[in-house]
Amino acid sequence: MKKTIPNILSMSRIVIAPLFLIFFISNNKESAIWSLILFAIGALTDYFDGWLARKMQATSKLGGFFDPLADKFLTTAAFLAFVLMKIIPFWMLAVIILRDFGTTFLRLLPSAKNVSIVTSKSAKIKTFIQMLFISVLIGLHTMKFSFEDPNLKLAIDGIIYSHTTYFTMLGITILSAWTLVEYIYQYRKN
Repeated sequence: MKKTIPNILSMSRIVIAPLFLIFFISNNKESAIWSLILFAIGALTDYFDGWLARKMQATSKLGGFFDPLADKFLTTAAFLAFVLMKIIPFWMLAVIILRDFGTTFLRLLPSAKNVSIVTSKSAKIKTFIQMLFISVLIGLHTMKFSFEDPNLKLAIDGIIYSHTTYFTMLGITILSAWTLVEYIYQYRKN
């Protein structure tokens, strides 16, 4: 892979993902803060790698493939952390992983025919909603360690482990599956 600044930023998300996971599931104040910092850095690199690639005119097919792959590493690490902490059920993660590997596989296939699969608007919306959802849960998880009052900690856990969280994640899972259907349709058209 060509070592441009945008590609290095994308690669950093792949390095950050397992570190984030380890810190998040450690479930203590210092680790929660580190998981929040690492996820924030990962999210910022997601914004800046694309922006810099366009600004520096360093866009490439490889970068266009590698950037969303790095995003998938970071979001999968977060969702896996949520599964391990029993915030979301495993089957939702399985659907998201199936979707992510499915779209990655579809992106590889057309490249042999010099056809590119464009990221759909609903896939961009899905990524934004995923990042927002993950950020809120990480923020709540970190915030609960800043309170001494056990009732406040229980109240925050009540939000994290709520039906609202479950149904929001269900919506994200359904949207993820839908974007895979879109990619399959787009691939079959080409």
